[in-house]
Amino acid sequence: MKSTTTNKTTSPQMEETKMHFRVLDSWRGVAALLVAIFHLNVLSAVYSLDFVRNAYLFVDFFFVLSGFVITHSYADRLGTLGGLGTFAIRRLGRLWPLHVVVLLAFVIVEGAKAVSAARGASFYYPPFTGATSLHSILTNLAFAQSFGVEQQLTWNPPSWSICAEFWTYLIFAAAFFIAATWLRRIRFATEAFIVAILIGSASILISFARHGIDATYDLGLARCIYGFLVGHLTYRLWRAASHIKFSTGLLEVGALIAVTGYVSVAGRTEYSFLAPLVFAFVVFVFAFESGPVSRLMLNKGNAWLGRISYSIYMWQAFIIFNFVDRPISMLEKMTGHVFATTEGASSALGGEAGKLIVLGGHVVPILVTILFVGFLIAVASVSYYLIEKPGQELFAGLARWLRDRFAQDGGRSLNSAPSVGAAR
Repeated sequence: MKSTTTNKTTSPQMEETKMHFRVLDSWRGVAALLVAIFHLNVLSAVYSLDFVRNAYLFVDFFFVLSGFVITHSYADRLGTLGGLGTFAIRRLGRLWPLHVVVLLAFVIVEGAKAVSAARGASFYYPPFTGATSLHSILTNLAFAQSFGVEQQLTWNPPSWSICAEFWTYLIFAAAFFIAATWLRRIRFATEAFIVAILIGSASILISFARHGIDATYDLGLARCIYGFLVGHLTYRLWRAASHIKFSTGLLEVGALIAVTGYVSVAGRTEYSFLAPLVFAFVVFVFAFESGPVSRLMLNKGNAWLGRISYSIYMWQAFIIFNFVDRPISMLEKMTGHVFATTEGASSALGGEAGKLIVLGGHVVPILVTILFVGFLIAVASVSYYLIEKPGQELFAGLARWLRDRFAQDGGRSLNSAPSVGAAR
């Protein structure tokens, strides 16, 4: 059985260990592309598939996978204030820099719209109103766009899940710290505390969500906590079984069939609340990396998709709005032909995305979809090198500084947390 790859480098100050579940990383990249195709509002044979129309559920796969990987990498490092602070800074560095850059890109485009509006241009939504209001910039900068503060998805719509995930990280870390300090005399205190939070979040979500598990700007935090903590428990189960040597070939094939069937039929019904449990099974099976599907997934292309999955997820809406929707709108004005309709359209991205682009035929829509995916991967690749990596390194340096300060002040000496891929 092969579960992780380990790679050690030593510096004068510390030794860092990087651990990766390579197949799960690859599936993260595939899931990010599926969510992007779900958001692409171009009518095609792909768009019409039930599996694609319900692919919003793969956000819950990200949450489960994140809980699994974060537990693997950090759970035994959260027992002190220093460990808690280091963890929080590293996770902020993983998410916030790219989030801010993409938000800035949206603001720049909105500013250009405002200039055009001042010169007489008209827009369906006036600049800096509604989903792109000025006050919601502050909400986004504070990672507060999934608390119900806003009444709709704002600016970069998919970023609601990044907000929810960051605060879930802190809740998870705080639970471990409390259990390790105040409840350390109680056996299984950590897991009991985690299960209580999981049950509470799932109950809130099931009681108040209006469209199945598809809660975003309102109950997004509850949705994320639910999936993340299911991922945590999945890791505990996997760890208990990881010493057993067995082939997961049939289980891997069965997991793919189960997910395809489930996503295709679950939609936004009450069955969608089972998504974290279904994805937990998938994560558990593929964490062993011992079946034929895993072997197919272990290649450089899939590994790269996993590495840039966060950038894929964060740039998808910007590209759809500005490189698909806007060119189509310009084409409509130039030719007088209407390509967009609101009939049967999904407003998954909010705002102007509540329209469906109908290009006609079968070949052109598929070509547009392929070009969109290719362009998104290219942008994400550049984003990874120019934004994600430098941002992570900057915050990692800050985390090391914090650790050293704790050591100098007489706190416990802490091992630096490993660098692992995060969800989305």
